[in-house]
Amino acid sequence: MKRLFLLISTFFITNLLSAEQLKFEKIIFNRDNSEISGLFLKDGQLLFVADKLSNRAIYKVRYENDRFFYKNYIDISKLNGHSSYFAKALLFKHGGRIVKSPFDLEGLTACGDTFYLANEQARHILKIDRKSITNLGIDFNAAFKKFGTPLNKVSTNAGFEGLTVDCKNKILYIAQERQPRAIIVVDLNTNKTVDMFQTPSVKKGKISPDYTDMYFENDFLYVLERNAHQILKIDPKTKKVIATKKFGHTDSLHLRDIYDTGEPYGLGEGLAMSDKQIFIGVDNNKNPISKKAEEAFKVKGKFSAIMIYTRPKGF
Repeated sequence: MKRLFLLISTFFITNLLSAEQLKFEKIIFNRDNSEISGLFLKDGQLLFVADKLSNRAIYKVRYENDRFFYKNYIDISKLNGHSSYFAKALLFKHGGRIVKSPFDLEGLTACGDTFYLANEQARHILKIDRKSITNLGIDFNAAFKKFGTPLNKVSTNAGFEGLTVDCKNKILYIAQERQPRAIIVVDLNTNKTVDMFQTPSVKKGKISPDYTDMYFENDFLYVLERNAHQILKIDPKTKKVIATKKFGHTDSLHLRDIYDTGEPYGLGEGLAMSDKQIFIGVDNNKNPISKKAEEAFKVKGKFSAIMIYTRPKGF
């Protein structure tokens, strides 16, 4: 009887854990060394931004079997307002400090043909259409001060990592990566912060789970936690986590083993979702693909990747 109980318990525990895992479909490696720092799916077309100074564009993905190419979807450097914004971001203090880079794009979302981008080090939210670029000029100082960490005390590399928007209610959600880890809520009618909150931490060691990207659909907020390799489904009204799904695994390797990083940190930085699929953008920070991954995927180099999973019903 005791053995039967153990077998039944093991069965239910195993099935519970497996239910938390997303179903892996495939991993697609880039053919270029540009990294993915934010993903967005628009009209069935996968778009992304990257976080180097030279990456002043929204890029469009084109698949070819197990690799992908990309080209400019919107060239930000050619928009009205780019030159004046670049000069101000380069020469003036932001968040109480001189920033390292005037362009460090880390998040992408849109309402119709109006895009919103997170510029991490400058602590700016940029509004972009086909003609112009505008800094929304949101003052985040009060929100950070109320949260207990003045904005000028937050590291330049621990800022806005992702964002999404509730287009119907004109509410923008910004993922503050860490120090502090938080979700910032902005009313786009006034361009003012109205809330800043956290979800319960799964931290069991010294490494923060880190918020790195988000997605909004049907009144729910989906948040990618990079180091925990999971996606949270959140009710933004109650701030409660409704469901959690794990990502990072493939048929043969986990994401933590695909690149030789020498560090324990996660690499998932982009989140996009369709009715049937979930897309995770991988920022490998120029780290090479590991020997194990070279053998498993027949790819060698320092290429970033997009991981694709089946979206579960009800998630």
